[in-house]
Amino acid sequence: MRAISIPTSIVQRFFHIDGIRKAMLMAFNLFISIVPLIIIMFAFTSRLRNQISLSQVFIEQFRLNGGTAAAVRQAFPTNRNILKMASVIATVSFSVSGFDVASVFQRTFADAWGVPRLSGWRGPTRGAIWFITVFATFALGQVMQRLPAKHGPLLYAVAIPIVLLMNFVFWLITPRLLLVKRLAWGDLRPGAVLGMITSTALWGLSIVILPGWFSWYGQGFGGVGIALALLSWTYVVSIVWVAIVVTSAIMWERSAAIDEVVDLADASRFELARARDNN
Repeated sequence: MRAISIPTSIVQRFFHIDGIRKAMLMAFNLFISIVPLIIIMFAFTSRLRNQISLSQVFIEQFRLNGGTAAAVRQAFPTNRNILKMASVIATVSFSVSGFDVASVFQRTFADAWGVPRLSGWRGPTRGAIWFITVFATFALGQVMQRLPAKHGPLLYAVAIPIVLLMNFVFWLITPRLLLVKRLAWGDLRPGAVLGMITSTALWGLSIVILPGWFSWYGQGFGGVGIALALLSWTYVVSIVWVAIVVTSAIMWERSAAIDEVVDLADASRFELARARDNN
């Protein structure tokens, strides 16, 4: 295993676990869960504060104008209309779809690390905690983009360190939530640093890339195009997330003691055999 170069191992592992398909499933479920929940949350908080619409926030944050700005206004309903449909049932249904996101990501971790998947109550419980963490990360990331857009680029000096810390914590605790194997915090730091750098780079690139995507999709498809642009970017994020998981697993295998890697493989085979016997 260690005779193969790290880049080759990462590519082989990514396709071995069907990383493209997992990223597609994750992107779809993220889109139908995170985006609606953020819209509903924004509508509630806007009612309590300054009544600004979400479309106006997008236009200001990404500096959109002309036909693209019109497409964004078409894509997002008014806060009043959002609150009319934002019943408890709607919020719960969007939240439940978040369990599918957690389930896909749990399978991604298990397959990338070569360990059994979480079973019993641990899967839904840890998945719910992880989804709440994802939602909070997305929401805080949007707030950190909003500050410089509204108050000037100097606030990037505040926003970037906060986003770096946020992403480091997210990628530090995610393996502890979604992996059966209990890893020491020291074993998780390299993957957390990788996730921090990569996720923060995506956060910064979204400010540069998304205006062009909104313009391109919006001019071709109107309000629906704005949704397609968001879905496409979510797919990019999902592919990067799967790549981070695979790379973190390979990095651990290369740095851990041989006995520990072998023990992990043996334990995985034992658990899989026991699961087959129980079935």
